[in-house]
Amino acid sequence: MMSSLLNAMLSQSGTGQSLTVREVSKFTAPEIRQTMAALVHANHMDLADALSAAGLSLYPDSEDILAISALLAEMKQDWNTAEQLLNQLITLQGEKTTSTTWLHLIRVLRCQCEPGRALLTAKQALSAYPEDTLLHDEYSSLQELVSEHMPVAASTQLH
Repeated sequence: MMSSLLNAMLSQSGTGQSLTVREVSKFTAPEIRQTMAALVHANHMDLADALSAAGLSLYPDSEDILAISALLAEMKQDWNTAEQLLNQLITLQGEKTTSTTWLHLIRVLRCQCEPGRALLTAKQALSAYPEDTLLHDEYSSLQELVSEHMPVAASTQLH
């Protein structure tokens, strides 16, 4: 069943127009998140991107909007935006940040060729989730990568 927001987005795009932020403001953050996911699934990336921008302006502190917008940025390989959104999400969630969110940030930093920052982030994430095997794997992999590509003095500062 198509949501009313998704229906409106697709109808407007057919006419070459897009919904205004005011029109989108009639919907909740979870409705916007669900519609963005449906748009991505239907390969309407431009519409998902426009809805992300509207959602972020309407609900800048919504975990739903930040998370889906970060995922959308990752799909588009817009690493700077993904990093910014994930950092906002981590700040918002504080101690409740999930290990999955940490993994996404670590991988975004890797994609930006920032192994040192990724290693520090993995270390921080492991302090919150010491038993998480995926975080341990990332940390170990990053330790190897950093030690191979950085001078000994610099790599010992990261341990």
